[in-house]
Amino acid sequence: MRAVAQAACLQRLAPWARLACAAGLALGAGALLAADAPAPPPGAAAASGSAGCGGDLAGVRRVETARHVIAWRADPQKISVGRHFAIDIVACAKTGAPAASGIAVDARMPSHGHGMNYKAGIKAIGEGRYRAEGLLFHMPGNWELMFDVRSDGERAERATQAVMVR
Repeated sequence: MRAVAQAACLQRLAPWARLACAAGLALGAGALLAADAPAPPPGAAAASGSAGCGGDLAGVRRVETARHVIAWRADPQKISVGRHFAIDIVACAKTGAPAASGIAVDARMPSHGHGMNYKAGIKAIGEGRYRAEGLLFHMPGNWELMFDVRSDGERAERATQAVMVR
């Protein structure tokens, strides 16, 4: 069923967007991370729902805003305390929504009232894809990843994902 929904979603996408929503990537953050993506082609189709956005990648997690689906995967997939990791991200626009033009990522530990001790970098790879590197969770416990997705001329939308680190 999932494969059928994903195939149907991918058929509705413009060729440039198929790659982005089939790619799926991951994300973690230190101080606020941000990257701007190249503008999508005019008239590009939007992804519908979350099934097709990064659905073919093992270990992908998804979080949504009102207008976007964010698929992310940590590299390595198991995030360990005190070990650097990267996150690959794909941002897919929902039907009728504008494509993402940039993304920012931050992480915090809500119960402790602090964020990460390392400032990581994020770069746009193209076609709604991003990679954040140099992330490190310095303590075990509950962390929150915050994704701020921008579309040209629009206010950023935030999606939050809980991550347990042991």
